[in-house]
Amino acid sequence: MTKSRHPIRVGWALLSAMTLSGCALLPGGGGDQQRLSGLLETGGDSWEMTPCGASEAIRVLPTAELQQLFRNVAQPGQTGIFVELEGELSDQTLRPSRLLRMQSTGRGCDAQAEPSARWVAAGPHPSWRLTIGDAGIEFDSADREHSGPSPVISEELPDGSRSFRTERDDRLELWLYPQDCFNHAGDYSHLTATLTIDGKRLSGCAYEGEARAAR
Repeated sequence: MTKSRHPIRVGWALLSAMTLSGCALLPGGGGDQQRLSGLLETGGDSWEMTPCGASEAIRVLPTAELQQLFRNVAQPGQTGIFVELEGELSDQTLRPSRLLRMQSTGRGCDAQAEPSARWVAAGPHPSWRLTIGDAGIEFDSADREHSGPSPVISEELPDGSRSFRTERDDRLELWLYPQDCFNHAGDYSHLTATLTIDGKRLSGCAYEGEARAAR
């Protein structure tokens, strides 16, 4: 189940790309827009970010939404947190425009990269995990054997919602919604996920993958 104790709705500008935690910096669209993942740290009024794989930090000019989200996701006393975001980078100064993930738990930059994933969704703890790439859907669950990759059929609605199901197994269907999501640990993702499998409906969080960003 996603957490409901976070009332905040983050109004990030809609841009077009995303990467996984294993990558530090990728081109993201036009102009000086960049995609970064790494450790975001704050010391009162000053904010900085050390991208994954980098040795030096860059200055961050946080929006009010980013600061509020940091307060919601960070553990008591925590001053550094893993983030994945987009923004304008100029003269070693970052102006964030869209947040993709913020996590006070997990392995951050040490997490294994999934360069072939276009979408990644996971349930609590995680009880299930699903990735979608060019080869199709791969699904892992605590009570079901790993399956995939399997060819995928997708559909997108005008409101930005997307559905995915396999060609060979109609018992599995994933829906992604453009709504902020907090998992059981309070970590943030920019998409809400609903997985239906064998008639059972499961909730989770999701984000765009590196292969999606490369398109």
